[in-house]
Formats: sequence, C-alpha cells, structure tokens
Amino acid sequence: MKNELSKIFHSTRFALRGLCHAYRSDKSFRMEINYGIPAYLAIGWYFAPLSHWEALILIFSYLLILIVELINTTFETMIDHLHPHEHATVGKSKDIASAAVFVAFLFAFLVAGTLLCVRLSHHVDGLADWPFV
Repeated sequence: MKNELSKIFHSTRFALRGLCHAYRSDKSFRMEINYGIPAYLAIGWYFAPLSHWEALILIFSYLLILIVELINTTFETMIDHLHPHEHATVGKSKDIASAAVFVAFLFAFLVAGTLLCVRLSHHVDGLADWPFV
C-alpha cells in the first residue's frame, strides 16, 4: 500500500511538473490558460445558474482544448528534436496536430453557442423552433 501511494505521489509530481513546463515553454498553452480560465468563468457567470450538465459540458470542452494542446506540444517538441531540419512530411504532421487543437476549439465554440441558443430560445420568439435548440 505504501509503495502504491508513493507511486501515485511521484506520478502526480511528474504531471504537475509537466504542466509547469508546458506553461513556461509553450505560448499557446499559456494563452489558453491565461485567457481560457477567465473566459470560461465569464461564460459560467453570464449563463448562471448552470445546471450540473451544462457546467460539466463547459468544463469538459475547456479541458479538451488543454488536453489536445498538451498532446500537440509534446508531438511538436519531439518532432523538432528528432528532425530539426524542415521537411514537408514533418510540416504536414505538425499541421495535422495543430488541426486537432482547432477542432477542440470548434467543439468548445459549438458548446458555448448551443448553450447561448438554448438560453435565448426562452426569450426570442421562433428560436425555440430551431432543430438543434
């Protein structure tokens, strides 16, 4: 039991150290933290009170952006280390990884937009008839 707790403690420490490395070294991740947290808090405040499901999906959409950005940063860092010279295939791979981050942003935008439409549908005539509201 003591070894298992020790492993969990060390794994947590490594994970937090990784978050600190990402925050210090990756401008995109830093921006997503510095602007994302206030933006999501503002969205939560604007739409308050949120149901448990609404809050959960908003949190999930934000965490998805951070997760995909961390994977993208890891991928790009490894590629830059293993293949420091420009190469068309490397460039395509990095573009595809960046596209994954973009898709995560689109998902978050759609979540917030859908939440806005649902909330507005209670106040705007005809909006409640939209198929996705």
